[in-house]
Amino acid sequence: MTEDEWLTVNEPSPMLQFVHGKGSDRKLRLFAVACCDRISRLISTEPGRRCVEVARRMADGLAIPGERRAAVIAAMGDGDTTPAAACVGAVSAYEAAVRTADHAAIAVGREHFPELFESGDRIPEWYEIAGHEELAQSHLLRDIFGNPFRPSALDPSRVSDTARSIARSAYEDRAWDRLPILADALEDAGCEEGELLGHLRGGGPHARGCWVVDLILGKE
Repeated sequence: MTEDEWLTVNEPSPMLQFVHGKGSDRKLRLFAVACCDRISRLISTEPGRRCVEVARRMADGLAIPGERRAAVIAAMGDGDTTPAAACVGAVSAYEAAVRTADHAAIAVGREHFPELFESGDRIPEWYEIAGHEELAQSHLLRDIFGNPFRPSALDPSRVSDTARSIARSAYEDRAWDRLPILADALEDAGCEEGELLGHLRGGGPHARGCWVVDLILGKE
């Protein structure tokens, strides 16, 4: 994959293939979680929601022993939880990312054309709807992995205690509306990294694993 392809591709599959073995398992799992968060309206059952939350904790190493298996067992047989079950059920982080993205796009197609889901038939409108979801997923990957062709660094002296506190609270609360405030705090501390500041002030999407927030918090 070239840099131009990374910046313009509109589906997650080739991007995931490219970062496989390069990006951390944590980021791959957080991407899977972000795919589920995008379609949270379609994950309406308690077992499904639990799968997503367990996967979220797994990504940061916070899930307790047996929690993953219990979540998967509880979700078995519930079609509405398929993306969520893929998110937490796959042992491999890469497999979790690939399967969850795929199932999430299918779930959106099913939402609009339930009769086609049952029959297995597909029409152009189905692919268009699923394609919109895949485009959104590609934006999430760029938020989480940044530009692998131009890795960014941040001088620790340019990260004030205030900026670090804002980044931590935005991460924990998933409050991405605080990111422009974080950009201001970094700028006040002398940060002049235009790409980094622009990402924080941009329209997103943002998710846990955002490359700038991770950079500030020292997460991989």
